[in-house]
Amino acid sequence: MDVGSPKEEKSLLMKHKNLSFILQTLFLCVGLLLPQLCQGQDSSAPQVNETSKSAPPAEKQAATTQRTPWSEEIVSEVSHWPLQHGGRVKPFQTYAGFLMLKINSKRSLKLEDEKIGPVEWALDFMFYPEIARSYRCIHVPNDEVLIGVGFDTTDFRRSDRYSFDQLQPVLSALYSSARDIQMAKPESKEWTLVERQTVQLTNKIRELEILLHSMDSSRHQLPLHGIKEFDEVFGESSPPGYSTFIEQIDKVETLASPDYLNSLSQDRRSEFINAFTELRSDLLRNLEISELGISWFPPEEVSTDEESPPVTWETSSSVVQAALLFKEYKQRGAALKSLESLVGHLDDRDQFLIQSTLFGSQLEGLAEIHGSGSQLSREVSFYNVDYFTKALVFFMLAFIAISLGWLIPKSKFPTKITWVLNGTALGLLVTGVTIRCIIQGRPPVTTLYETILFITGCCVITALVLEYFDRKRIALTIAAFLGALGCFLSNRYELKEAVTAGDTMPSLVAVLDTNFWLSTHVTTVTLGYAAGLLAAAIAHVWIIGKLIGFKPNDKGFYKSLTRMVYGTICFGLFFSIVGTILGGIWANYSWGRFWGWDPKENGALMICLAELIILHLRMGGYIKDHGVHVLSLLNGMIIAFSWWGVNLLGVGLHSYGFTDGVFLLLLSFWGLESLLMIVSIGFGNRSGTKNQSTGGTGANPTGS
Repeated sequence: MDVGSPKEEKSLLMKHKNLSFILQTLFLCVGLLLPQLCQGQDSSAPQVNETSKSAPPAEKQAATTQRTPWSEEIVSEVSHWPLQHGGRVKPFQTYAGFLMLKINSKRSLKLEDEKIGPVEWALDFMFYPEIARSYRCIHVPNDEVLIGVGFDTTDFRRSDRYSFDQLQPVLSALYSSARDIQMAKPESKEWTLVERQTVQLTNKIRELEILLHSMDSSRHQLPLHGIKEFDEVFGESSPPGYSTFIEQIDKVETLASPDYLNSLSQDRRSEFINAFTELRSDLLRNLEISELGISWFPPEEVSTDEESPPVTWETSSSVVQAALLFKEYKQRGAALKSLESLVGHLDDRDQFLIQSTLFGSQLEGLAEIHGSGSQLSREVSFYNVDYFTKALVFFMLAFIAISLGWLIPKSKFPTKITWVLNGTALGLLVTGVTIRCIIQGRPPVTTLYETILFITGCCVITALVLEYFDRKRIALTIAAFLGALGCFLSNRYELKEAVTAGDTMPSLVAVLDTNFWLSTHVTTVTLGYAAGLLAAAIAHVWIIGKLIGFKPNDKGFYKSLTRMVYGTICFGLFFSIVGTILGGIWANYSWGRFWGWDPKENGALMICLAELIILHLRMGGYIKDHGVHVLSLLNGMIIAFSWWGVNLLGVGLHSYGFTDGVFLLLLSFWGLESLLMIVSIGFGNRSGTKNQSTGGTGANPTGS
């Protein structure tokens, strides 16, 4: 949800009213009338984004000035804690990793004496907030954003990292600026670069504040002391926290009952009323703040209604509210107590490990009630192995090896090494994609990020199959190059997904959450993309080779490339046509029409028509080898439009993945491809004219 949006503010006010009603119900018996909390408030106030203003007093914050490094055992245990974020249940490591990537633009942070990863970084913000506030981990790529809100950037680079403490003086102005931008321009496509970066920075800081204050409720102590009856219930050593309070909620209810109050003297009754008034105010203030925390706790009730909405996990505030309404809360209350105990064991890491293990097991038990959380360990392992980065390294090594092979044509050793490296990289890539499918329980083509990986794998497999039959090292080279390029692009796009979606495994919109159609339509269309892009890549080798005079007398070399392109186009056409037809059937099933001239549908149709034109022109003799390769480049440009360009339009039923910042890259790609086509056509015409003037028998390679 956007920062400062009216929808979010209304939601918070409703929660505030609900909390008021809960406390009014509990304390009605003492004759208290809760104030109308929302009267006199400015409904446009950025309540959500100014958590720093409504944060608990300093004495309730952690005041630790000494930080003890986290042990590997604690990091490993905490990594598996389940939580809900972005609509899905995920391990804490995934949440921390993408949050750090979003805020810091990388998954590591160098401190004075150590380098910490996402889990350690998140734990520091949770348990050592006063120290973590000084971490320079907020990446601001453009200092104009801060200059616009009055921050002096003289001592910083244009693109630099800042700490929370450094930015705090201008947070109010930053939030106001972001809210004004969103009110003036509701559509993000209308934002300028600085406006977009302003909103993104505000969202970064907002999420960091949630992490920063996520343990405030666990540190908080309720004002239930100084009265004999309260001391008998909660003990005299220290005021109780939330978990202790809800454990004794029945006794609190008894103390607030009319019978008990009437049995007291007037002075004692006044003392109780003052105590409950203070408690009410404290709960209203601090439970509202706790609403902004991490959603650790799934509900204990299980709905049997098949049409019921997805299960929503809740923060610690909701656990307390459930207890106040006398709903089921025992298991969540026990987990809340374990979470609170972590604060008291910061200096005893052995006990901290024991309590963190207990907390994790309690959350997993709650998750099992709803049949979720079964893939937590697999997801932690997936990100620890980092399959796609390793695949990138092996593909790059393969490309270096085959490049040496071209320099030493008589040696077969580089070729054999390249096969091994390509095979290893492909194995890592396929394994990573497969594990993602198992974790999500759906095919590997549900987001743009996943299509990069899937298309890369398909291109590499097809290229290696071509190399197996051709054995000219052409397809082997292309496999290494495309593999490295695809893994690199996926790595870069992961950062964009972290900023926009907060994950690369997001929840799907309802119409996409259909495994059968994802397994048929989307997969076949993506296979068509892969084949068309591979054909375009091979066509680049033919065209650039001709332009630079590579192997000018080796006709077999260029004929081999043409056969590869022709066969790959045929392969891609089959999957493009089948996938497009299946897409029409899905559209009829989902929206009641087979074809609606949606931009994505038009893109699929353009691919089918382009590949049909290439094959028919070649079979009819209207174009020869040169024409096939030039048109293959054009087909690659069309595929890029259907794959990425449609999302930039921001319209249509298929606009699920609008991606900021891609337009210039896509425009550059189209420009370079167009230039290469023009140069190639001009070179071909000049060669044809030269052959005719010298009496040669060579035909114009463009077929004109």
